[in-house]
Amino acid sequence: MSNTNTNKTTESIKAAAAEAKSGAEDMMAGGQKATQDMMNSAQKATQDMMTSAQSMMGMDPSKVTETFRALTQKSMEQSKEAYSRMKTAADEATRALETTMEHAHQGSLQLSKKAIDAMRGNAESAFSHLEKLMGAKSFAEVIEMQTGYVRKQIETATDQSKDMQALSQSVAQDMMKPGRDAFQKATDAAKL
Repeated sequence: MSNTNTNKTTESIKAAAAEAKSGAEDMMAGGQKATQDMMNSAQKATQDMMTSAQSMMGMDPSKVTETFRALTQKSMEQSKEAYSRMKTAADEATRALETTMEHAHQGSLQLSKKAIDAMRGNAESAFSHLEKLMGAKSFAEVIEMQTGYVRKQIETATDQSKDMQALSQSVAQDMMKPGRDAFQKATDAAKL
């Protein structure tokens, strides 16, 4: 894969992550506005009911209104804090996603390079073996060369499989690390 394609892929990943972040922020802002509108409507309706009830019972409306206002203010502060925590969590999730995508991209490049190197080595070994076979002087020598070649190819394939498995595990762990870290951080924050 060329460097240009790598850069384009990286840019595409970053653009998708930025778009996801923007959408999450818009969604949270819309949710906050809807919550504010609902709270304002509820406050007005409750205030009207309280005034009616207070006047019928002979209570002092100003004290009740102040108490209700204080409760509403506290509720608004709690809503703002919750929104702030949600926004922070969304930002952290976006960063974790961006990092995960970057690790996935880098990991796929490493795996591709390893596979290409293995194929190149296998092809070179096969051509070298064919050249040796062409120089064989007897059928017994051909059988001996072929047996040695097959044994060596099996050992090489086993080594290549182990290398690819180790690299795949490493790439998978690198990809999962940002998500695990973000989850752990969120879990720790929720315990507070």
